[in-house]
Amino acid sequence: MSHDVVWWEIETPDPAGARAFYGALFGWTFERAFDGPESELGGDYWLIRRGGDGAGASIGGLQAALPGRPPPSAGVRLYVEVDDLEATVERAAALGATVERGRTLLGGDDFWFATVRDPQGVSVGLWTSRPPA
Repeated sequence: MSHDVVWWEIETPDPAGARAFYGALFGWTFERAFDGPESELGGDYWLIRRGGDGAGASIGGLQAALPGRPPPSAGVRLYVEVDDLEATVERAAALGATVERGRTLLGGDDFWFATVRDPQGVSVGLWTSRPPA
């Protein structure tokens, strides 16, 4: 496994302000993908698309910061592809990371992710297409 960065997202306490800023700055458009605390992600989420017509390719995501998440609850999170999600989460924890979210199915797309917060406080996503062992 090459451990490539396969996705990124901006987490912010002000999604409307971020959409306005990045839309004006880069011409990005936003498509709502998940709604509210009952969604798989536990909050509001938009796909970021390049191009002003909304038909461009998805290049990242914009997520509303979840209430009660420890600081920093704003910034950019990278997702890295891994072979064994659970083993990687366990290894990260052994190296001092805090597990934020265990294996989560992403909208029925047969992709799973987890997030950990490294010892310095940065949230990192782990991504796999492999089902649980």
